[in-house]
Amino acid sequence: MNRFHLSLITILMTASLACAVTVSAQAQAQAQARLTVSDRTTDSIAAELLQFGDIDLFVFANRAAFLARMDETLGLGNIRDPDATFASLPRSPFTVTGRKNGKPIASCQIFVPANITPESGNEIFAQLMRGWFGPHLSYETSAGLTYRWLIYHEVRHCKPDHFGDEDVKSHNDELNADLFAFDQLATPENRAALARDIIGFRIITSALFADKSHMTGLSLKYALDPEGRDQNPDKAEEIAAFVNTRQMIGNQARAIAAQATPTSLELIRAITELREKSEAGTLQSNDPRMGEILIELDDAIARFAPRLHASVATRRPD
Repeated sequence: MNRFHLSLITILMTASLACAVTVSAQAQAQAQARLTVSDRTTDSIAAELLQFGDIDLFVFANRAAFLARMDETLGLGNIRDPDATFASLPRSPFTVTGRKNGKPIASCQIFVPANITPESGNEIFAQLMRGWFGPHLSYETSAGLTYRWLIYHEVRHCKPDHFGDEDVKSHNDELNADLFAFDQLATPENRAALARDIIGFRIITSALFADKSHMTGLSLKYALDPEGRDQNPDKAEEIAAFVNTRQMIGNQARAIAAQATPTSLELIRAITELREKSEAGTLQSNDPRMGEILIELDDAIARFAPRLHASVATRRPD
């Protein structure tokens, strides 16, 4: 989801990923030795990742623990202004590649904040939605599978072609990583359910939280919908639609809020009311994507938080 690419002079992509077909017993033992958290779930995921090459999975409790690991692998002295580079760390899993003493570091390193791991008792989707829809969500698959999907997403970022650039290039990389992770984890039995879970997640985060490069909700929907595969939305237009939808939701939520900052209940009510306007043809927008986003967003919240959604998704008295 996020990537840091580091060298002595500047930020750049340097790591390469050698693919392997199977995970040997020795590789699994190495994976276990690399972990900073000893847990069966984390162990098994770390071992799984080695089928894709030399990848380390690290769980860190705070910024100090992360910087200590960076000092060990890269040397903070080899990073220009590490305090500024790592002034704030992502809430979600992220990937670090780079160089030490002029040579690429041996592995691609995936870092995971401890508070979003299964061992923490928290659900990664709920945490990345900032708890707005409750700490425990309803899934068509499971919290564990959605966690693995986001970790596998980071595996794709280990490839050297995922250097990232401006918003549209990074947007393509993020969509590609989502689809890679889906293809690795989908089975005939869970394929449709997993698609609904991850599309719902991307729609919600694209509309409410994500930066522009991660506003991939519609693209992911079309890519995984058998009836929508011929649709390939313009990336810049998709980003603009999510930005404008977010602004519209914010305005609507503030208009009905009892306090200066809308509550999650008022936010859901605002989304529901805007959805109704879209379906009635009275939404003040010339972009049909915005109406589509509002409908998908309302449906996604209803699936992940059905009781919360049902408690507020009623029309206010005129």
